[in-house]
Amino acid sequence: MSGSWGEYPPKEWHFRNSRAIGRIEAVTILAGKAGPGLVKMPVRSTICLYFSVDSNRVPVKDPVLFLNGSGRGIVNNMFFATNVAPSYAPPGQALVSVSLIGLYDSVPDEELVEQVMKELTDWFGEAAVRSWRYLRMYRIGFAQPNQCPPTNLMKDPRVKPGLYICGDYVTSATFDGALVSGRRAVEALLKDRATVKV
Repeated sequence: MSGSWGEYPPKEWHFRNSRAIGRIEAVTILAGKAGPGLVKMPVRSTICLYFSVDSNRVPVKDPVLFLNGSGRGIVNNMFFATNVAPSYAPPGQALVSVSLIGLYDSVPDEELVEQVMKELTDWFGEAAVRSWRYLRMYRIGFAQPNQCPPTNLMKDPRVKPGLYICGDYVTSATFDGALVSGRRAVEALLKDRATVKV
């Protein structure tokens, strides 16, 4: 692949294959199909909805995230994305981002948009919300690993001989969690290879 982003992968990259890792197992591991020693990991799903509105009709100008702490309704959080970065929308427009927890599989898109608009009318008033224009909805089945307690942040990355597991779903659903998990898996693999007689 080449273009304005440059050549990918760069020529100076060197790839090595390992006998310990024959192929990427993430899909089968996440599906709980990699055999004994692995428990199917529950996941968190989300729906992201986006709306546009004239920028002069945004009810809040601060770059803040609104959280639903009421325990009622379907909206988990929302924010005016262009309050964070005006470049997220064309000049004179604002981008509204709304997140729900779950997939609401049985609810059609149109009905879900209507429910969200009704709920956000309670938050910001009808005068503000009625001018929002629905843009798009994304139903994301695997948005984040389930992190409900108990969690084992120090889980051994060895699943069985030659199979190591790593990823944010092993430690914590953060970039740091993914990196820490990857490092632990590599360290375990290197340690195991050092003790194997060739």
